[in-house]
Amino acid sequence: MSRIELRRPRDVAALFRDSGAVYLRHLWLFIPLAAAVVVPVHLVVQGIGLEMLTSSYDESLDAAELVVPSAVEFLVVLPIVTAIGVYALEAIARAERPRARELLVAGFEAFTPLFAAVVLAGLGILVGLLALVVPGVFLAVRWFLVPQAVVIDGARGADALRRSGDLVQGFWWRTFGLVVLANVAVVIPGVILLEPFRAIAESTDSSAWELVGGIVTTSVTSPFLALFSTFLYYDLLARGAHAAH
Repeated sequence: MSRIELRRPRDVAALFRDSGAVYLRHLWLFIPLAAAVVVPVHLVVQGIGLEMLTSSYDESLDAAELVVPSAVEFLVVLPIVTAIGVYALEAIARAERPRARELLVAGFEAFTPLFAAVVLAGLGILVGLLALVVPGVFLAVRWFLVPQAVVIDGARGADALRRSGDLVQGFWWRTFGLVVLANVAVVIPGVILLEPFRAIAESTDSSAWELVGGIVTTSVTSPFLALFSTFLYYDLLARGAHAAH
């Protein structure tokens, strides 16, 4: 297993190539680890809380069905999956074999400081979106790397927001473009994965199948985003260090 140099500049192609290569090489590590986070959260929040396990299928979504899963994804699922991805990538970069149980424990142990920082970021982004939309988008990009600031640099609370903002400073438009591209890269396969489950949900009139589809889709796509954002974090670290000299 060869080492990976993390802290170096990467162009767009290299960010996607390296993220994809690590993800595909360790596919059967990342998907089960993500599922270990996604399954219980989705079952509790959507399956039981929103009654998707027992309700009939309905294509329309009310406010709760739209807002609650998105908020839980942002505040709980993605931060933990990202932490797991960071620890896994750092082990792989050292040419070590990542151990699933250790990664899972480390990811959940990081949740408390992650949650505090992500809540602060989420509140700021929400206020910005409610103000004029544009400030919310600006802050969402500026604070995109808050989970990495917590896990990699040990930043806490508002310091994690400042750390992410400092890295993005001077590279906002580049980061914005990369975030959009990365999300497009997971949305397309996500839709393809989800559609058969929606078709089954409609034919059986059971929203439980849509829940299963959401679990599968998030478990498959979220690790790639975690790896991509971590490679981007190290890319910006290297670019910032180079600019300082």
